[in-house]
Amino acid sequence: MRYLAFFILGFLLGASLTNLLLARQQEQLHLARAELEQRLAAAREELAQIKENLDRESRQVIVAIEPVITFSGDRPPAVEGRAVTQALTREIQDILAPLKGQEVRRLNPALVPAMIDGRTVKANGRQFKLKVTLLLISDKVIVHVQAQGLPASSSSSAVSLMAGCPATVAI
Repeated sequence: MRYLAFFILGFLLGASLTNLLLARQQEQLHLARAELEQRLAAAREELAQIKENLDRESRQVIVAIEPVITFSGDRPPAVEGRAVTQALTREIQDILAPLKGQEVRRLNPALVPAMIDGRTVKANGRQFKLKVTLLLISDKVIVHVQAQGLPASSSSSAVSLMAGCPATVAI
């Protein structure tokens, strides 16, 4: 009976000490969790303010160039027309590639049509003279270009970069 009493007494003392230690750890964990929740709430509030400030001061950057090609004069046949349109689109995107990443506010819109206007571009074995008719600038640069087919005998590759700017520009 004595051994049973010592066993029960030892069991109760061990359980009490374990409970004391675990209660202390549980309290510390509860306080750490409350502190982390408070820091998370502060971080969320700060993030919301930063997003609000960024929205107010948003800097529009050019991310895409989207040419819209129309043909004047003799139009290429349907299948060839699609191939020519794709080739001209690639050429115009290559010409305007330096604009990507530029801030819209700092861009001089009069220079964009001058980069394309009056250029002679070869696409699918034919030469086309490009003329900008409309330019829209936002996060995308949308350029409406009129392509005029040149006669096959014309081998002039002169490019006029400062040929004036008859195009309409919208920002």
